[in-house]
Amino acid sequence: MYKTIALSALAGSLALAACGGGSGGSGGGALYGGPAPSPQPSAQSLPIQQTVGGGPAWVSPVNNHTLYYLDVDTSKGGQCTGGCLSVWLVFVPDAKTMAQGGFTIVSRSDGTSKQVDYHSHPLYAYSGDSGADQSNGNGIPFAGGHWHVARPNLK
Repeated sequence: MYKTIALSALAGSLALAACGGGSGGSGGGALYGGPAPSPQPSAQSLPIQQTVGGGPAWVSPVNNHTLYYLDVDTSKGGQCTGGCLSVWLVFVPDAKTMAQGGFTIVSRSDGTSKQVDYHSHPLYAYSGDSGADQSNGNGIPFAGGHWHVARPNLK
């Protein structure tokens, strides 16, 4: 039993360490250096609106998974790179996706892909959400900021 608990604690610590898990520092690429993990998320069209956590939110049109933004990200640069991308999955547009209604398509500052951006906030899915309309990533301090459910009133 002690071996199982110790292994679980070690696995959790390694997962946080791989993603920079702390809340301090200026964050950024220095915390998560290195290439993005494979495979890259599959391409998708623009998000759709559904109810998540009692309010309207943006979700993936493919699997209805909630989309998030990191409050320290801007359309000019994202703080989630390298190992962070194994926890927070880039919302990649398909080749036909066009900017509209506050959504734009940006090139990631780490050069790994294009990304859907909503009002200057690049969008991600959280690997800890296993089903549609979950919001397990909301409020998590990570990559020098906090993660939030992307909602239509985001400006």
